Amino acid sequence: MTAPAFLSFSAEHLDGAAALLAERHAAHRLIEPLLPAVEDYRAQVESEWDADGAGGAVALDGDEVVGYLIGRRRDDAIGPYIWTHVPGHATREPEHARDLYAVAADRWVEEDVTRHFVFVPAIRKLVEPWFRLSFGASSALAMRETVPERAPDSGATVRLSTPADLESVAALDRQLPEHLQRTPSFSGLPLADPAEFVDDWHNLWVEEEHTHFVAELDGRIVGHALLYRRPADLRVPTNSIDLADCLTEPDIRGSGVGLALTAHVLTWAHENGYPTMTTDWRMTNLLASRYWPRRGFRETFLRLYRSIP
Repeated sequence: MTAPAFLSFSAEHLDGAAALLAERHAAHRLIEPLLPAVEDYRAQVESEWDADGAGGAVALDGDEVVGYLIGRRRDDAIGPYIWTHVPGHATREPEHARDLYAVAADRWVEEDVTRHFVFVPAIRKLVEPWFRLSFGASSALAMRETVPERAPDSGATVRLSTPADLESVAALDRQLPEHLQRTPSFSGLPLADPAEFVDDWHNLWVEEEHTHFVAELDGRIVGHALLYRRPADLRVPTNSIDLADCLTEPDIRGSGVGLALTAHVLTWAHENGYPTMTTDWRMTNLLASRYWPRRGFRETFLRLYRSIP
């Protein structure tokens, strides 16, 4: 078999990329059946290709697309970066990911964009070529079934939050980025003022896409969990709900309050017609990256990251 040609991606490759993505996703669903069935794979690829600042590479065996990589430019407080989301990459031969990256990254680095993110199915043979490109696993996307769960007796009461909880919830939520600034995460992102967190949360109770719970102990809010009706995509089923945020105060960790919150949201989701729950965590967040797999969440995609130099 001859080696494929590695070229810059263009719109003429969309149909071939869509067929390859469908092939990859079908194989992935055999491993994780909770992943959604998808009808229009071209629309998935187009969502990446039509984004501002998109570019990438394609592997061609004759006229057949056997690999592709699309990344878009984004910016955050640190600077510009390349973002390749779940539909933005697929290969028939995993090793070809390295060649695709070599073609695409040449332009990205030439344009002084030296931070690169790519989402890859959490399947060893697909991830390993990226490790050989000096990428590391920076976060995980995960999912599990929802079921009724009995919470341990922690002494805490879990209830729906109300607007009267705004100040307490905003202060609690600020603890996550604060935690991620410390070792071993070293996020590098500036921490917003407390007032900005209040502003971010003040509309929560009129947003239909969110359901929010707090854990109360001796009259004090000591934890919360935010559920989000995330728009469906290649990794999010239409009948799922996302555990977008969950945190407890440091002084009560190990008391069972976190387990009570987790049991509550899994039970609530099951009883309200959401058979699947998704979530994500940073690998460098030691607490989250250990806690959620123990609660039955299975990794579906890894977000890989490389910074040059």
